[in-house]
Amino acid sequence: MLTGVDPDEIGAFYTREMPGLVLFVKTLSSSLDWHAAADVVQTAFERALPRWSTLSQPKAWLYKVARNEALARCASIQRELPADVLPDRADEVSAALAAEWRAEQREVIEHLQTLPPKQREVMTWTLAGFADAEIAEALGLSTDAVKHDRHYARKNLRKRLGTQKEGPR
Repeated sequence: MLTGVDPDEIGAFYTREMPGLVLFVKTLSSSLDWHAAADVVQTAFERALPRWSTLSQPKAWLYKVARNEALARCASIQRELPADVLPDRADEVSAALAAEWRAEQREVIEHLQTLPPKQREVMTWTLAGFADAEIAEALGLSTDAVKHDRHYARKNLRKRLGTQKEGPR
């Protein structure tokens, strides 16, 4: 039992943040299927529980932990599987998660995954609602580098989608 922590607060936070965090992880890497992305998020939440009462920014902390866990799992996958091995099964999404991932979200993920890694990462953090300073801190970049990567990510996405430039962020 966790002391000084309201289980209802954690449950509400989990329900609210879990779907978006899974999308975030899935967008970061095409190496992870939906189930692996959900496992990464679950691991991040498991790591948060013992220190929940000390987290001043639990959302930012979870996203950073999930990012690091996803990168570690992707590296592990690349070490373990030869490139020519096909998966045993199609990437099926559980019924509970499928309701959260609408067609347009999948399309956004497909487009984001065509970006260079740093641009994709900055855009993924941006779409998750983080400010430039938070993104910079999480990724070890300057805020100018975050703005630069987002600018070129948007430029690349506009080029891919054949759309005109829109307003700021």
